[in-house]
Amino acid sequence: MRPGAPPRRDAPTTIWMEQLVTEPTDAGQAAALARVVVSHDGGEYLLGRPDLGLYLVVPEPGAVFVTTLQAGGSVPEATTRASQVAGAEVDGEDFLAGLGAAGLWDPPAGAPPAGRGRRSREIRWIEGVSPAAARRLFGPLAWIGYGLATVAVTGLLAVRPDLRPSYEHVWWLPDPVLSVLLLVPLQLTLAAGHEAWHWLAGRAVGVPAIFRVSYRGVFLVFETDLTQIVATPRRQRYGAFLAGMCFDVTVLAATLGARLAHRADLLVLPGWVDRLLAAVALTLLLGIVWQWAALFLRSDGYAVLANALRCHDLWRANWLTSKHRLWRLSEAEAAELAAISGHDRRVAGWFGLLFLAGLVVMGWLVVTFGIPFTVGMLGWVWHSLVHPSIGSVAFWESVAVVALVVGQYAALPVLAWREGRLRRAGALR
Repeated sequence: MRPGAPPRRDAPTTIWMEQLVTEPTDAGQAAALARVVVSHDGGEYLLGRPDLGLYLVVPEPGAVFVTTLQAGGSVPEATTRASQVAGAEVDGEDFLAGLGAAGLWDPPAGAPPAGRGRRSREIRWIEGVSPAAARRLFGPLAWIGYGLATVAVTGLLAVRPDLRPSYEHVWWLPDPVLSVLLLVPLQLTLAAGHEAWHWLAGRAVGVPAIFRVSYRGVFLVFETDLTQIVATPRRQRYGAFLAGMCFDVTVLAATLGARLAHRADLLVLPGWVDRLLAAVALTLLLGIVWQWAALFLRSDGYAVLANALRCHDLWRANWLTSKHRLWRLSEAEAAELAAISGHDRRVAGWFGLLFLAGLVVMGWLVVTFGIPFTVGMLGWVWHSLVHPSIGSVAFWESVAVVALVVGQYAALPVLAWREGRLRRAGALR
């Protein structure tokens, strides 16, 4: 799942009883109440509306209040029980109104009021996979397989330098520009497989997901929104967070294994196939490193670490904490940081070091792979464009590469505008 402009929200809203404002009760609360799920999360509880993609963090008295209402109790009865758990008098009507203000009593997503809603489109080829079938991909045997693939990749890269990919492997054909153009569709297919594994992992634990094209900083990405997984126990979330990397490492192990078999004369491959496999290995390896280095972009690695550290909104806490240390916070940002849980703020006090380490690794990737590849590519494309030969294949290949690069970066502001509009309309949370 999941950076400068957040691609998705990974943190539920925190609601504390003393911070709520009294509002009149909503006539539709009874119907909405039946859709609320309550789950335990450490010392706190989550109140969720899966149909809205809305999750609120409340203390135990708040959870008791809601479950009492769901069991048929009245507001006074729920208030009494919540007060007993809290050890102090609580204002039930106030808490009820606060939940409404947070959106917990909104109509179902299938019938949104004007200006709000949640877009959901069924994708039949993957929605047709049953949870039982999906669970086979994330059962004990599957995890043993993913673990063995990880060991195999680590071992092969450590002891066989000839299998380690470099930026030169991108040019797997004599024509370097054609190499890149043909590699792009394959890279998109691998990225789609990565996201499909996230989707299937969510389905395995009964959590629906939303797939979309989005962006992380200046990167155009495929993204699987698994926001609703916060309603499941934390130990069940790791599979969904690690699923994409499990796909990557499995394909990478098969790729390196094929190249090793070719070198051991156990498998005969044409030279161009071996070089293509090296380019695929480079793509997959960079993707895995990116997931652990790009913590500041809410990568899969970030999701794993935030879950292990039992944080709800670590990214925002870290961002505000780091800004406070380096510059200063606005009044609104200071209030926002104060409202984040103390645990998240304490973790953010040192987690920024991991963000910094990730930036260093990302810089290394740029210097080691990005700049050499870009310089080499520019040399080929520049020559064809500066000395154009309209009838040559090289000229049109160069035009295609430029269109590909320009199109990718031109899509970023369009996606940012689109997601901003959907968030303001309530169709994207």
